[in-house]
Amino acid sequence: MKIQKTAIIAIIIAGILITGCEQGTEKTKAVTLKSPFIGGTDGVKTEFIGLREEVFDQGTDPFDVIVKLTNKGESPVNKRDVKVKITGINPTEFGKAPKDLEKNPEDDLIETRKGNAGEIIEGQPIEITFENLNYGGKLLGDVGFTIRADTCYTYKTEAISKLCIRESLLNPEPEGICEINENKPIYSSSAPIQITKLTENARSKDKIAFSIKIENKGTGDVYKRKSKCDKKDRKKENKIYVEINTGLEGLKCTGLQNLGTTSKGEVTLYDGTKTITCSQLITNKGDYEQIIGITAEYDYEETIQSQFTVKSSGELETS
Repeated sequence: MKIQKTAIIAIIIAGILITGCEQGTEKTKAVTLKSPFIGGTDGVKTEFIGLREEVFDQGTDPFDVIVKLTNKGESPVNKRDVKVKITGINPTEFGKAPKDLEKNPEDDLIETRKGNAGEIIEGQPIEITFENLNYGGKLLGDVGFTIRADTCYTYKTEAISKLCIRESLLNPEPEGICEINENKPIYSSSAPIQITKLTENARSKDKIAFSIKIENKGTGDVYKRKSKCDKKDRKKENKIYVEINTGLEGLKCTGLQNLGTTSKGEVTLYDGTKTITCSQLITNKGDYEQIIGITAEYDYEETIQSQFTVKSSGELETS
């Protein structure tokens, strides 16, 4: 689901209202942002459905574990890019091989989105069923178990904001169309990883600088995209692929790893946050506001848990 620059720009234009203010030159333009997103920190929500509180031992009481997935965020998820794994119990004790307790859904997870009239259209829930778990051992009394569902999925966050460009970057005329040195309004799609802050400053007579703050606002853990939340490789933890698009030539950002480009690459979150710093060369002087688009792609894992009890069936062997 790689987004090309033209697609990013199309998404941004579709989500904003642009109003031009002529002041003697076509280079004078204000941009009023209207968020195209629902917003929030939701991604894929996981729930147990109808989990039995009590089952019996000795292979006498098979039961199903049903997990419901609902895409509460604004990024679609391909069925191949989401997996649910049941943990917390020993598969062999319940008559299963480890691979039996890992499944992909049968359908894609459709995102929650805005309708044409601004209404919220929620994604359709999808259920995954792990069938016929059956405790085969023999117990002398009741034993409690904690069961978990670990859900790993590939997700994307999109955000838009605007930059201020002035005829004179270092000494702009007062009461201009916008202010350079300030925090900018930013709108981010609903996802656990959020673009929370953008701050702009004048750097030189022909450059501006801006910083972007990325935060994990969800309850789960983030991993390198398409890594399937691999915990065995610590290098894949807290990795996010980021693309920044201003629509202008001469954009250079620091802290982007691996791809050798100036406006896209991987970043590593530390304590759930990362700040990227960029500089933008300004060759088209004038007083105007420039839209900036930001995307972040990653794998995300969230865990739910519940309890159930295996009870003795009372069918004890006699000598």
